Amino acid sequence: MKIHHVCINVSDMDESLKLYRDFLGFHCYKDTVIPDGKNFDQQTLDDIFHVKGAKSRMAILVCKETGTMLELEQAIVPKIQKVPREQLQYGYVGFSEVAFEITGIETWLEKVKAAGYETQTDYVWSSAKLVKSFLFYDPDGNMVQMIEKLR
Repeated sequence: MKIHHVCINVSDMDESLKLYRDFLGFHCYKDTVIPDGKNFDQQTLDDIFHVKGAKSRMAILVCKETGTMLELEQAIVPKIQKVPREQLQYGYVGFSEVAFEITGIETWLEKVKAAGYETQTDYVWSSAKLVKSFLFYDPDGNMVQMIEKLR
């Protein structure tokens, strides 16, 4: 079994695309409002979202080099609600970060800082002498980890 994709609920699709597509380099395979009659019918989306008249903007992003896929989802109905930032960090149940394996981690840290994204630490740290890493926050406060293998 392998992970097919990760879905990140976002409050502003255009701002999130600036990070995941424009900055990190994912290719936007699909950007559509659902239900659209092709990918989701109204009843299925209502059942998934647990609300009548569900509607959402969905973008599917793909890394051309690895095939890694992300789904960005901006709910329209029901109205999107932001999770308090402190609940997006460690100490709360649920997914806390999405991690991307990269090379040239020090360069990535400088690029992230120069682009104005907030970092969790101002430095690259290592773990168990296996990886180097740092974390930063996407426009909604979700943690994004950049990780480089040492071996």
